[in-house]
Amino acid sequence: MKRIIGIVSEGPTDQMAIRTVIDKLTGDKNIYRYIQPEQDAKGEFGNGWKGVYRWCENNADLIPALFTQITPHFDALVIHMDGDVSRKEKEVHCKCDSTDCDHKNVTSPLDCKYVRNGYCPVQLPCDDHENSPKGYREHLTSVIKQLIRSDDENEQLIITIPCDSTDTWIMAAFGDMNYSREAESIIDPWNSIISSKKEYHGIRVSGHKKSTSVYRKFMPQLSDNWDMVTDNCKSARMFTDSIQLLQDKRSIT
Repeated sequence: MKRIIGIVSEGPTDQMAIRTVIDKLTGDKNIYRYIQPEQDAKGEFGNGWKGVYRWCENNADLIPALFTQITPHFDALVIHMDGDVSRKEKEVHCKCDSTDCDHKNVTSPLDCKYVRNGYCPVQLPCDDHENSPKGYREHLTSVIKQLIRSDDENEQLIITIPCDSTDTWIMAAFGDMNYSREAESIIDPWNSIISSKKEYHGIRVSGHKKSTSVYRKFMPQLSDNWDMVTDNCKSARMFTDSIQLLQDKRSIT
């Protein structure tokens, strides 16, 4: 039976990967509602991680209604943010205990004039989090839960933090891992590996530009080799477990 699944993500290519994986895991072509960003990426909050942050910041009260009050009800809501956000973006560390700032909690970090003017006191890597994919996942998951004011375990709400980005899943699906270290510890896999040459496994890549038309050509490999991805990416295993929990609940109800 098809599910209705909402996706809040950094961009259209992330939506594409998430959709492909869910269809693979459920064995169905599900129905998707692309909440953030909108398909033209010109909605209220724009694209990128700041769009996800802003959407969560402004729509916490909306989320429960997606599962109960709208018709048809959502079966799940996926909220995605890439792990590199924790690695390199000061704003997401604004509320960390180690951040000593007189202006903390006065306004949204995304509206802080001190960040814009280069006076943000956040030090990276942050002392409050392990400087690793595990630390990035845990940090951003807690940030998102804080923004949406969710402390409950709800299998319909799925937070996924691919590290360093969703592109790592693509890289892993094609078998391009350095087995001497964790696949998700590879920095910026799009620029460092996937688009580093004119072609990626026979797929033409135009410079470092990431387009949906090119990304779509990676999807069959992502689907066919998802087991390889889960073998090498903890975030992929966690995402698979979340979808399985959703499946199990549906079979029971």
